[in-house]
Amino acid sequence: MFNRIKILTSFFILIFYSCGNDNILFIDYVDVNGSWEKENEIKFSFESDTAILGDLSLIIRNDSSYPFSNIYMITSIKNNNTITRDTINYSFENNNTKWYELRSSGINSSIIPIKNSFKIFPGQFEFNVKHSIRYLDSIMPQIKLDGILDVGLVIEKTIK
Repeated sequence: MFNRIKILTSFFILIFYSCGNDNILFIDYVDVNGSWEKENEIKFSFESDTAILGDLSLIIRNDSSYPFSNIYMITSIKNNNTITRDTINYSFENNNTKWYELRSSGINSSIIPIKNSFKIFPGQFEFNVKHSIRYLDSIMPQIKLDGILDVGLVIEKTIK
């Protein structure tokens, strides 16, 4: 009986430690409750101890009420007293499925690559993102972007 408990305990400890990912430097999500307001700039920040190369990706979760097949976002990265700004256009369409096809849960998670092999310097790292999408016949961006559930940022160590 005692050996069985030791084996089960060892098995669960092995499973627990094998589920971790040492390559992830930072991961965080912000819940926008199904509607991302134009003025709601989402901010992520963390303190970096050492200089490292990282791959930055946004994770967007949306449901079937999202009215577009793409998304425009304005990003800014502040690190080591430098600011990098960029406009990202991401299409939810891919080779396997179309953006309007319903998944079994009706929720779509998309990983959007932002920067590969980005040099992260020691100190405070800040990442800000806001949407800037509009209808084709409009010059004004959408004030309220329905269908977005949450926005996340993942930074992983660059693997060469």
